[in-house]
Amino acid sequence: VWNNCTADVVYYSDREAVTHDEGYEVRIDDQEIVVGYHDDEGWVEYRGKNNGDGHFHLTAPERDGKATLHRFSASDILEGYWVENTYRGMWRIRLKD
Repeated sequence: VWNNCTADVVYYSDREAVTHDEGYEVRIDDQEIVVGYHDDEGWVEYRGKNNGDGHFHLTAPERDGKATLHRFSASDILEGYWVENTYRGMWRIRLKD
């Protein structure tokens, strides 16, 4: 479990924007990955299965969200693509304790 992660998030919808967000929580175990964070509408959780290859497909049904994340072995970086409602973009999450 990493409790103080940061994320660089790129938005491609409407107007392009880049944010640097703090307060992400990432949990990875043998079964699943969970990425959680607060936004203007409250707590968000993306969840996906962990099949052990470092590639994750996640969903956040409450937000109509779908995402991918990729992590190389022993890396402290997760990178991927996301779509939430009509918004889309990329994200890079740095794992921090």
